Amino acid sequence: MKKKEILIVVLILIICGLYLIYDNFIKKDSTYAKVVDLNTDEELLRFDISEDAVYELDVKYGKFHIEVKDSHYHAFDVDCPNQTCVNMGWMPSLGIYSPITCIPNGIIIVVEENE
Repeated sequence: MKKKEILIVVLILIICGLYLIYDNFIKKDSTYAKVVDLNTDEELLRFDISEDAVYELDVKYGKFHIEVKDSHYHAFDVDCPNQTCVNMGWMPSLGIYSPITCIPNGIIIVVEENE
């Protein structure tokens, strides 16, 4: 590689690193998550992920529990046949917010972007 190419690669890596630091530690735009009914697009619950709490929803198969702790959240003690939503673990996982979906109960938990 030529010196210019190496310099460009290093600059790109520095910019990516700064963005990751900003996105994960400085930016606080994404502080709310919401639970949405997949059939009607109705918002069932909106919660602040920076406040520790436990929420309970009545859903198709019974109860659906969400725990929020240390700006992370997860589904637990869920009445559904396959428990995939419980097995998804805590969000964000590795700094990435993935939707937690419970197909049998027809709900999804997504982070709400505040712009």
